[in-house]
Amino acid sequence: MIIEEKDFKNHQMSKLLKGTVVPRPIAWVSSVSAEGISNLAPFSYFTVISSDPMMLGFSIGNRPVQDKDTLANIKDTGEFVVNMVSAKLAEGMHISSKGFPAEVSEFEKAGVTELPGHAVDSPRVKESPISMECKLDRIIVIGGSSLVIGKVVCYHILDELYMENDKVDIKAFDPIGRLAGDYAYIREFFDPRT
Repeated sequence: MIIEEKDFKNHQMSKLLKGTVVPRPIAWVSSVSAEGISNLAPFSYFTVISSDPMMLGFSIGNRPVQDKDTLANIKDTGEFVVNMVSAKLAEGMHISSKGFPAEVSEFEKAGVTELPGHAVDSPRVKESPISMECKLDRIIVIGGSSLVIGKVVCYHILDELYMENDKVDIKAFDPIGRLAGDYAYIREFFDPRT
């Protein structure tokens, strides 16, 4: 099947795209409002933008009237934390994806512990195996989404995941990925050179 751009309107192209670019890592983004209210939400349109300087990017769908809490907080404070999601955090991460009012703590709903940031005022998830504190570099509006790009200013990793030569023990990390509507374990590894 070939679907040309002129025919995109006759298909649910976003579903095809989400089912094709898989598995996607999940940025469990914590932020804080100007009033000091913490927020926690997952985003699977997420990737590394650059390693030098260390930059991460994730996309937030825009709302017609009011920004999502995460986007509003980042615009107000210029800071956020990307907490990585292991399999044991999957349920809490999924719970935090619900549309809670701004005054409700997703940390509490997800059953995770809020820790203060080291280099930013945004909190981080204590139970997350890896957290990266970020300062906002820029927000680029693309169509109906805002691409948030942040510079990593502090990196947290559990001791049991840290390997010599600055490597991450992926098996101990046990990350999950986002598929079209479901999630996937990332547990089988292979070397294509063998």
